[in-house]
Amino acid sequence: MGIQHLCLLASVLILFAGCGGEEKSSEAGRDTQTEVRTTGGNASELKLKKPCTLLTRTEAAGLLGEAVNEGNYDEQKAVGMKKCFYEAADSDKFLQITVQQPGFMPQHVLAAGQSPKTIFAETRKMLTDGRIDLAGMGDAAFIGTGGLHLLTGDCYITIGAGNPDRDGNREKLEAAARLVLDKLQR
Repeated sequence: MGIQHLCLLASVLILFAGCGGEEKSSEAGRDTQTEVRTTGGNASELKLKKPCTLLTRTEAAGLLGEAVNEGNYDEQKAVGMKKCFYEAADSDKFLQITVQQPGFMPQHVLAAGQSPKTIFAETRKMLTDGRIDLAGMGDAAFIGTGGLHLLTGDCYITIGAGNPDRDGNREKLEAAARLVLDKLQR
């Protein structure tokens, strides 16, 4: 198995396992101060922020319709993924956003031909069963296992809220994606 397949597999495993875990840290405050300039495509002029700034605690609470705990920040350096997880204070509802961008990826992974764009494309191919393609969101978007998958420029974003077919989660995912895209356009 080549480095490309290993990176893809690691990305997908992280995506599917990303809804919890014991290694979360509450670093939302520090997270808000980091910005990275992207390269390539129309997104080259955009400043991307880490996930807890793309979807804030206040926004997560509004989307879920109830108070949420402080965002738990985590990252998977091997694939350049940063994650923010918001858990409702009084229920099992949650919102999670992950961001992958070249500026966060190790150089050896980029040199092996992996990028957020290639990971998005491979994930999209793997999730054909039940996938719902969405028009008018970023460069490409779909709902599938793990939530809403969004590609904009050279940035791959996922937003999860549980089963998209339950509790109005699909609407929450799409509303969250619009908030994120609006911030990326500023």
